[in-house]
Amino acid sequence: MYNYKKKERRKYERYDTEAKIYFRVVYDIKTKIEFQVIDKSGKGELFSEKYPAISRNVGVEGISFISDQQLNKGDFLYLEVYLPDDKKPIHMEGQVRWSQQASLKAKKKNKFDTGVKLITVEGQSVLGSVYYDEANKVVWSVVLDSVFGNFRKLTQKKNTP
Repeated sequence: MYNYKKKERRKYERYDTEAKIYFRVVYDIKTKIEFQVIDKSGKGELFSEKYPAISRNVGVEGISFISDQQLNKGDFLYLEVYLPDDKKPIHMEGQVRWSQQASLKAKKKNKFDTGVKLITVEGQSVLGSVYYDEANKVVWSVVLDSVFGNFRKLTQKKNTP
């Protein structure tokens, strides 16, 4: 569906939220996202209206999503990430690293693929949270814990009689 043949420049491995979890549960883990541009030149106020998006993947320090809005490299964003069946969002802030025309099917023209390096998740520093999980042999962070950890809790609640 997506063309991943570009030279990899990420510091950490990406985890495909569409495929990796899709096979473990009965429904898709695509997360709904709402984002706003933050005016960093002034007092850090929200600069734009809320725009909807759908996540594409998540990594140790970032997230990518598809939306109708093309953003500029360097834009600061406030994001609300909604996991399936959870009405309470995960609050994140980050900076746009790239935004480009999405290479999707013709019926979905004018969609943009955007990559964001996350700075905070629920007020916690992303950079300060990165560690190597020796038990599972994987680099982990507050980003992955907020998405996968909360998703695990939601699915456990759903499957508890």
